[in-house]
Amino acid sequence: MDFQASHLRDFSNSILQKAGVPDHEADVITATMIEADARGIHSHGLMRLPIYIERIQKGYILKEAHITVEKEHKGTALIDGHYSAGQVVATKAMDMAIEKAREFGIAAVSVKNSNHFGIAAHYALKAAEKNMIAIVMSNTAPLMPPTGGAEKVLGNNPLAIAAPSDGKNPILLDMALSNVALGKIIFAKNKGVSIPEGWGTDKNGSPTTDPSAVLDGGFVLPVGGPKGFGLAMMVELLTGVLSGGDFSKMIPSMYDTTQKQSISHLMIVIDISTFMEVGTFGRLSSTLGEYVKQAARAPGVEELYLPGEIEFGVEASRMENGIPVSDGVLDELNRLAASLGVQPLSE
Repeated sequence: MDFQASHLRDFSNSILQKAGVPDHEADVITATMIEADARGIHSHGLMRLPIYIERIQKGYILKEAHITVEKEHKGTALIDGHYSAGQVVATKAMDMAIEKAREFGIAAVSVKNSNHFGIAAHYALKAAEKNMIAIVMSNTAPLMPPTGGAEKVLGNNPLAIAAPSDGKNPILLDMALSNVALGKIIFAKNKGVSIPEGWGTDKNGSPTTDPSAVLDGGFVLPVGGPKGFGLAMMVELLTGVLSGGDFSKMIPSMYDTTQKQSISHLMIVIDISTFMEVGTFGRLSSTLGEYVKQAARAPGVEELYLPGEIEFGVEASRMENGIPVSDGVLDELNRLAASLGVQPLSE
């Protein structure tokens, strides 16, 4: 079933507010989920709302954010999220990084004791809108074994890079460092469909197309094999280790509802104007984009795409025509609404 973004936004905000989240923080949390669903990244959309609420109700995510700056220098800062909602903490960190980059040319803001923050692109684009370049990364609970290993030691540690362009949209890379985000496997299980080979293995390390087998003690595989694992390890160093927060096997799953998570992020922002005229950069990045778009195409290929371009197109269409919510997710959201005394989404 398709819904207008405004309807989904009102529903999500009502749920969060009923759980005790202040209005302005509910808006921030909801925005990341609506943006994800609008772009077709349903793994980070409203399907996450029930687990967020459960963790809020159990006190693992603070209803009202408490965020402190533990250390601060000219172009850097270390933020302690004190287990507040990841979206609220990450927004604070990105806003701070943008302000510092404007003053000092480049900034890095590290975060510890946060929670799942949704899609990394959401924060990277905030800087691109200010004519800056952003690099955003986060660690997660372990999902992937080392190359040749049979034990989860690293998360799929998302990475996003955004840069402004004179083209229709910014140039945006937003990726998990596994072949696929875990949420997409959860989404496939909820829909009752199989997954492609290469997304994960069962608990014995054997390839599988059954999402339940991956989720029941199996492994998510790194993108690009050893290269992806190596990149995920460096993100772990730049987030959990650098912040002094939890990392690797210290972090429990979000779906382990017996304990808190401590997630770490890093926001790096570069002020383009300290290197060249912003307009010049926009023209040059647009030229680079055109080299890609106008490149010779292989047989049967109708169009070549820039990083993020497909998602921007999907988002534009869905914001106008409606955002789909699968039957399984809709049922779960309406059960959540009933438990909180909120009007169901289907009405």
